[in-house]
Amino acid sequence: MLKAATQTVAAVLEARDLWKSFGATTVLQGVSLTLRPGQVLALMGVNGAGKSTLMNILCGAARPDRGVLEIGGRPASLRSPADAHRAGLAMVHQELQLAPELSIAENIFLGRPPTKGLGLVDRSTMNAAAAEHLARLGVSRAPTERVAGLSVAERQLVEIASALATEARVLILDEPTAALSATEAGTLLALIRTLRSQGVAFIFTSHRLDEVFAVATDVMVLRDGRVVRDAPAADLSRADLIRDMVGRGVVEPGGSGTAPRADTRAVRLELAGVTRRGAGLRRSVDGVGVRLHEGEVLGLAGLMGAGRTELLEVVAGVAAEGWTGRMRLGGHDYRPRTPRDAIAAGVAYVTEDRKATGLVLGQSVAANICLASLDRLSRAGWLSGEAAFADDMMRRLSVRAAGPGQPVGELSGGNQQKVVMAKWLARRPDVLLLDEPTRGVDVGAKAAFYELLAQLSATGVSTLLASSDWPELMALSDRILVLRDGRPTALFGRGEATAETLLDYASAGGPVQPDFQRSEAA
Repeated sequence: MLKAATQTVAAVLEARDLWKSFGATTVLQGVSLTLRPGQVLALMGVNGAGKSTLMNILCGAARPDRGVLEIGGRPASLRSPADAHRAGLAMVHQELQLAPELSIAENIFLGRPPTKGLGLVDRSTMNAAAAEHLARLGVSRAPTERVAGLSVAERQLVEIASALATEARVLILDEPTAALSATEAGTLLALIRTLRSQGVAFIFTSHRLDEVFAVATDVMVLRDGRVVRDAPAADLSRADLIRDMVGRGVVEPGGSGTAPRADTRAVRLELAGVTRRGAGLRRSVDGVGVRLHEGEVLGLAGLMGAGRTELLEVVAGVAAEGWTGRMRLGGHDYRPRTPRDAIAAGVAYVTEDRKATGLVLGQSVAANICLASLDRLSRAGWLSGEAAFADDMMRRLSVRAAGPGQPVGELSGGNQQKVVMAKWLARRPDVLLLDEPTRGVDVGAKAAFYELLAQLSATGVSTLLASSDWPELMALSDRILVLRDGRPTALFGRGEATAETLLDYASAGGPVQPDFQRSEAA
């Protein structure tokens, strides 16, 4: 753990020989850690390594089968997250724990609002305090707004603000930047450094390895429930970390080579002057024009609120009546009135939030895979062959599950994402819309996705790819369209842009390429 001068500082949290099983599956095997004030421990491992279980034990959401916890040098028995809060520990879960119908401020202070005479909630004080926490994270929303009206990224920041409001000595962050843009993630990482200097200790997980080396003081790697690495971050390379996590080397997207020029391939999807109304008079998509070619991967880059998701929803038929402009698919006019119309036309949409809009968590793997293909599996109103159909797709995408009948909610995040992909690929789409497809999945699952995307492109599938992971976007995309406040500002070919260039064109006040003084780019 921390070396040199801080090594002698008393531990704020210590775990010794933690074991945990679920049924016949042992998910933690003798895990120990020591956390001191000012330490930032990156907890790494592929999906299913035991990270979430360990963090749940540390925050009181689960109890170990055996092992010892000490907080501030004293034995601790955490029976609930409330116990952890009282002991000075707070956790931000990857799956958000917010009440959508309550205000931002009410969520930040949920269960512990400031009060005044007669025990009444002091809303003025609560809203003012919430505004301060939001400002620290760069959130411009009013504390009185309902959480239901926020994007996934904004909800993530509210969850983080809630944890900060507890003034905890230990903050446990599970994929805190997964839903954030590069700018928002940078703000959060800077805040972590500031709080670290004030003695706050952190445990965090992230599949963005650059963040690990940017902010972590130490790294602990779990594999199959065991600690396989516990060392200062400075002693590790990126290749070392990947090898420790997966037990082998993983080839990440490299961006080398040159894709075929997009204009030599047939146009699959054409957008011209596409505009979508947002809240009030604002346009969430404003005059977007671009051509997507056969077998092309066209990346969509932008900061939060740039309009990437909103544009994908137009193409997917989700925003049937809320947009203007023109679309053509396969050379024919295309104006889907519903997602069903889009599916029938050969368009598949992998949404940003797999749990809320991509899967039916209580249903089986087979039921989820077959969901978009019921018309093809139905005979005279009866379904047949679902298990074999799902089993074939599971093999093709290497879905790790007990079988087609296992509830999809029991799978790891990476395998859940594979099920979502399997559901849509079973329809053999012509156009694939991907919104943050690798968010919250480990490097092994990412490598499998990269390979799959290359195979799909080789067979002629055209892809619109929205991702906040810009190095990934640059490596996978033949071209990248940059959006800012709903408007296109730049279009780059492979190898023409850096992350810094993308940020410049995506940020307020940044440049606009001359071609985007008009509404269409080919």
